[in-house]
Amino acid sequence: MLKPIRIATYLMLLASACALTGHAQTSTQKPSVKTDTPVEIKLERRKVVLVDGKETMQDATIVKPGDVLQEVATYTNNSSATVSKLEATLPVPANTELLAGSFKPNTAFASTDDKNFAAIPLKRKLKAANGVEAEQLVPVAAYRYLRWYPGDLAAGKSLVFSARFKVADDKPAVPGASGIATDNKIK
Repeated sequence: MLKPIRIATYLMLLASACALTGHAQTSTQKPSVKTDTPVEIKLERRKVVLVDGKETMQDATIVKPGDVLQEVATYTNNSSATVSKLEATLPVPANTELLAGSFKPNTAFASTDDKNFAAIPLKRKLKAANGVEAEQLVPVAAYRYLRWYPGDLAAGKSLVFSARFKVADDKPAVPGASGIATDNKIK
């Protein structure tokens, strides 16, 4: 039997993993808190369910394998000056897999290591036994981060970034993925 996953401290982990190069203050407990940094990041997670054939959003406190989660990160510039060179990063939650094409805006880049980002779909070069090098698509299950480069964020303005993820079975989506406990509780 598949066990549900309890998500108690997960938003705190997600908040610490989201990045805005040099300018971010994350807030998951009080979404409207003003900070001394120019940009505030509000993170939200909802479970996507079909009710009578229509998509609705529900609380995502408890999820089970196969459920679809929607992550939304809203970046708000609370200062009176434009923030330049914004980089919005959304990690793929542990024990989930990115749903291809679900990210918005659709100009996202992806990474398997949080260091090297490239346009989606990710590709890699592999050398065959005969020595011939061939380009191959990286499986979506290996994607661990999404990043957008929207440029400048004007004073008082917000930008929204989102993606959907499918909760994996009782095994980590990527071998060695952090944040996964054997009892299916995200730490």
